[in-house]
Amino acid sequence: MESDEKKLEAFIEKLMSADALEQPSVDFTDKVMSKVEAVANSEATVYKPLIPKSVWFIIIGGFIALVGYLTINESEVNSSWLNRFDWSNVSLNLFENVSNNLSSTLMYAVVFLAIMVSIQVPLLKYYFNKRMTF
Repeated sequence: MESDEKKLEAFIEKLMSADALEQPSVDFTDKVMSKVEAVANSEATVYKPLIPKSVWFIIIGGFIALVGYLTINESEVNSSWLNRFDWSNVSLNLFENVSNNLSSTLMYAVVFLAIMVSIQVPLLKYYFNKRMTF
């Protein structure tokens, strides 16, 4: 096995010694830099926002106009349509029908899930940070 590796290494050394190193042409750097500049000046990578600034100004202006209109006509708004609704039956307690009787199996499962997530998130963060460094 070692003799095969030695033969292979000798063969590779023979091939490498017979082959000379290639030298780049004199204007190699200029050609590369001209291509880099062409890519840097390309119109394909120009940032265009999804919503233009003019549309944002129209949206903000409309919102300001709506708020201004509502503050100017405040007395008319309060006396007309808000009094039509019966607010006495509206309940804001979202958890009034939720029972607190949880099985012990469900409680153990939730605690186990919380422990596993608290262990795995830092490990995955470390793994991906290590993988991203060059």
